[in-house]
Amino acid sequence: MARLLLELEEVHLMYRLRRSIFRTSTHAVINGVSLKVHEGQRLGIMGHNGAGKTTLLRLMAGIYAPDRGRVVNHGARVSLLSLQAGFDPRLNGWDNAILSGVLMGMSLKETKQRLNKIHEFSELGDQMGDLLGTYSSGMRARLGFAVALSMNVDLLLIDEVLSVGDQDFQKKSEEAVRDAVAQGCALVLVSHSPIKLKTWTDTVLAFEHGAIQTASLVEAVL
Repeated sequence: MARLLLELEEVHLMYRLRRSIFRTSTHAVINGVSLKVHEGQRLGIMGHNGAGKTTLLRLMAGIYAPDRGRVVNHGARVSLLSLQAGFDPRLNGWDNAILSGVLMGMSLKETKQRLNKIHEFSELGDQMGDLLGTYSSGMRARLGFAVALSMNVDLLLIDEVLSVGDQDFQKKSEEAVRDAVAQGCALVLVSHSPIKLKTWTDTVLAFEHGAIQTASLVEAVL
């Protein structure tokens, strides 16, 4: 049986919203989600904008902690690819690559050994030395792909960023993801695109209002 990498057990998360200086309210974002991710699995999570998909990935990556329930990582190296998460705008591309590698569970030595490969893959050139705060969203995504796909990770969490950059970079990124999956890396992809999910995953969870609605083979739901 394939190795269990990550599991969520009845996970709940609330956002706290400030309405005024003296009043706050709460909004339920994740409502009792339970799921397991095994080695080699290709899982899609389908839902509309605002359904809670990105928040779910951040819980899986360990960026957020649940209010209730448990997120259990069984020793897996996890990487989150997102246009919105993971970097420090006060640092340059080189330093962000090192920081991200270490946060994924790589040693500082291992991460530094991969810097040239990251730089080459990202195609950022001299801009690798610029502060991340000056990067466009596409440049951030390029760096994120380069870091994640240059590291030895067990689970890739991808948040709607498979179509980044020009056509050549998209092709290179897609090939790198396929190579990682072929070598046993698990994949969780969130999207509202049925075509993208059918291309990349073999199982889909329908996710709305912070909860899993259905689970079925992708051919049956797309």
